[in-house]
Amino acid sequence: MLSGEIFRIEESRENQVKTRLNIAEKLFQTCKTFLKDAQIIRICKVSRSSYEERKKAKTDEDERQAKQKAEDDSLKEKMIQIIHRLGGEIPGYRTFSVFLWRLFDVKAGHKKIARLMKEMNLKATIRKKDAYKGAARHDHPCTAPDNLVNQNFRVKPRHIICTDITYLPYGISNGLIYLCIFKDAFTKEILGWASGTHMTVSLIQKAYDRMMADHGSELKTKEVLVHSDQGSQYLSSTFKKLLSDDSLLQSVSARANSQDNAPAESFFGLMKPHMLEVLKLCRNTEEAIEMVDGYIHTYNSDRYQYELAGLTPHEFYLFKESGIYPCDNYYGVKADRLHSIEEIVNHHLEEASKKAEKMRSIYSLRSRAAQLLRKNPIDVIQNDQLILQERIRSDTEHIEKVQEEIFHLTDALKQAKGAEEWMRNLDSSQLEYYRIPQNWQKEPHLQYIWKMTGLF
Repeated sequence: MLSGEIFRIEESRENQVKTRLNIAEKLFQTCKTFLKDAQIIRICKVSRSSYEERKKAKTDEDERQAKQKAEDDSLKEKMIQIIHRLGGEIPGYRTFSVFLWRLFDVKAGHKKIARLMKEMNLKATIRKKDAYKGAARHDHPCTAPDNLVNQNFRVKPRHIICTDITYLPYGISNGLIYLCIFKDAFTKEILGWASGTHMTVSLIQKAYDRMMADHGSELKTKEVLVHSDQGSQYLSSTFKKLLSDDSLLQSVSARANSQDNAPAESFFGLMKPHMLEVLKLCRNTEEAIEMVDGYIHTYNSDRYQYELAGLTPHEFYLFKESGIYPCDNYYGVKADRLHSIEEIVNHHLEEASKKAEKMRSIYSLRSRAAQLLRKNPIDVIQNDQLILQERIRSDTEHIEKVQEEIFHLTDALKQAKGAEEWMRNLDSSQLEYYRIPQNWQKEPHLQYIWKMTGLF
């Protein structure tokens, strides 16, 4: 009963002090122009130390919030620039983080970006369902090649090439163009594409020819699977002959299963929310095709992707082929601009050559020194002894410091165990007294806490 009452009294006193400090803080904010600190302290009946501590904490918090606001405003401005760069498309927080790093050398956490997006009322562009999806169907029986991929797309670069066709309306009259793509499932790079007004085998052949013209040397030397859906164009003898002539294997997904061709579907899902709005402004087919070409070029070379280690699809392929990561001061190359892979390789070779030359000069000096000491090898041995002694002395000093710290902490641990045993013998009222940390300072049994500085 008594201990509980004492605790309530102490708690009440603490609350009174907090209340008076809160009043003092409000007086300082509202009356600081005509009231001095001493007057506020006297009016509120608080200690100067507590008042100054609260005042400093308030000032520090205001400065921290001001700094945080400035940083947030700067990030928001950069995020708006990224949206303009993407043609009005609002990316997700992960894509934002990649663009901030690649374009502005700013590293921001996902939670922070998500918070700023909420403050700016930004929502990632939602991929709309294709209104024409499922329009091209055939119900006649056919003998399709086997599904050799089975949704295992991420094997290696230039191994699985996914292809598909989609519809793109353009202009105010809602004309239609068809887009055929060939996409590397591993690097996400569009290797070949073609647009036209008719969805025929010739459209696929045009996209295929473009892929082989630009990347044929990368494909003919490897085992390549070209994966598609069961569209009649892909099951035609013309397309099969194209693949067989270049020794490429054909793989076909199951009917009505979009996941079996997910890489191609995902590209269309990324492109359409942005491009459908842009294509509405095109006056004719030529303009629409030009806009699509521009988007794909930008996607391959300028679209940084979180899943590709912050690289573009083309950069990611070069990275996987060379093993050299092309940014962030890699091999000493400054990241003020993105260097080509050839530049980075050459730089790496130059640095390796410089290192080899440096080692040769060191060996040369050692060789000259050995020649000078050839007549007296004892001098060489004595020099080696000096080197070893210096290393032992340095390591010994380090060991002594570590041992001293261990002794210090072990002594503190021993005292802490004694403090626990001493405190277990106290009654409840005494324990209530030591609930306040300040009361530990004068107690000899609890002095071990001063040996724990920096460990809390």
